[in-house]
Amino acid sequence: MDFQEPYRVLGVEPTSNFEEIKSAFRYLSKKYHPDRSNRRDSSERLVRVIRAYKSLQTVSRKDALVHTPLRPLSQTTVRMAEPRRGMVGTAEEGDLFSLGQVALTAPDPLSRRQAVRKLGFSGKKAAYIFLRRCLSDSDESVVSAAVRSIADLSVYQAAGELAALWARGSENLRRSILETAQATGEPVFKDALELASREGEPWASRARRVLVVCRNS
Repeated sequence: MDFQEPYRVLGVEPTSNFEEIKSAFRYLSKKYHPDRSNRRDSSERLVRVIRAYKSLQTVSRKDALVHTPLRPLSQTTVRMAEPRRGMVGTAEEGDLFSLGQVALTAPDPLSRRQAVRKLGFSGKKAAYIFLRRCLSDSDESVVSAAVRSIADLSVYQAAGELAALWARGSENLRRSILETAQATGEPVFKDALELASREGEPWASRARRVLVVCRNS
């Protein structure tokens, strides 16, 4: 794996804290477990998820050792209890509506993006009510997060929306769609990839390769 690959596999960002990484791992390990999944590549994807998690777990531990200053125990305990600035509640702490409202109305992109990813880890396809609207967010990082959350939830009815997003998307957004399609192999990207495969380079050849993966999932 290259430096970015573990993050792509889990659908998290390099700036994500370890709790966010664990949330992604827990959800995806359940999704791809052979006892739960009907996908032909579930075992292979589960192995990739485990490897990615172990890789980022090691990175997080090293980062904590390097950047955590020595403090008296009482101060350390207080710091650990303080919430991270900009973080929103987990899916367990709030219902879909609460997360959806944050995803749609929070003033800063970071909070919207975090809420969008928590919707993706909720395991509830009803979250698509909010994720669909997030595909029109003014910040492309939020849009990319919504694309990944839709893929994680396997919301196949979103295929047309993702194809339309490809058609109107910027170069960066198109790259994000291709990366997410390749990382997840979800059939929901077939329509978007079909469009991409008929375009000029650099999209066509890569889209055709990823399309094979999505068709075989």
